[in-house]
Amino acid sequence: MEVVKYLKNYWQLSRPLNVSIAMLTIWVAAFITPQFHLNYKLYFAAVIAGLMTAGANIINDLYDIDIDRINKPHRPLPSGRATQKEARVYFVLNYALSFALAAFCGLPMFMVTFLIGLLLVYYSSHLKRTVLWGNLAVSLASAIAFIYGAMSVGDWRAGIIPAAFAFFFHLGREIVKDMQDLEGDVQNQSITFPARFGLKPSIALINFVFIFLIILTIIPYILKVYGEMYLWIVTIGVHSVLIFVSVFLWFRNDRPVLGKISHLLKLDMLVGLAAIYLGS
Repeated sequence: MEVVKYLKNYWQLSRPLNVSIAMLTIWVAAFITPQFHLNYKLYFAAVIAGLMTAGANIINDLYDIDIDRINKPHRPLPSGRATQKEARVYFVLNYALSFALAAFCGLPMFMVTFLIGLLLVYYSSHLKRTVLWGNLAVSLASAIAFIYGAMSVGDWRAGIIPAAFAFFFHLGREIVKDMQDLEGDVQNQSITFPARFGLKPSIALINFVFIFLIILTIIPYILKVYGEMYLWIVTIGVHSVLIFVSVFLWFRNDRPVLGKISHLLKLDMLVGLAAIYLGS
């Protein structure tokens, strides 16, 4: 029973949907490269992305335990279902295995793994409590996943366009999450963008980011990088969600609603991946 409890705690701390999206991102990034082929680096890259995402989520929960007692008391650490010692062990195991696998993938992939790993730890320990720097760090780490996946099959440049999309998508979602966590952040002196400037400027910034993203995602179709299937899926499945969120936030932005919007955007990442996969 103890083993089952530890596995359940790890599962909840790792945030399996985030892990699944990270691993799927690697496969999509590899598939859209002109020289896609199956090789051990691709398999390792997907596992590394999953482990790194899990580790980053766990270390983030460790640093955020006081904030989560207010914002997310149901999470394993603030609720007491998991101990901080357990979480530290899970984090170390995830990162150690990530670095070990990356060492077999050559120096460039190892260096990317190592640097992104450091960035995500620094994000949790310092950047998360700053105005926009934490949002930019998470967005960059998420975007690099596309370049990392393309790198695993020898063509990192093929990941640049979807990486740009991912960067701005995550940037908007990260600000939504900061709005959701506003109460706990303020009480713990975490000066995020919403904590410094308030909700309305935050919504305006989200609107700007998402409008820019909509324009950006049309350009690859105009340049014939992606086909009609891409345009149909991204317009119906992504643009519509971004517009809905941008407008809806002006009318409803209480914490429960923000949580649902954040989850909707997370699920919409899968639609974006499908658009790139099917439209390439």
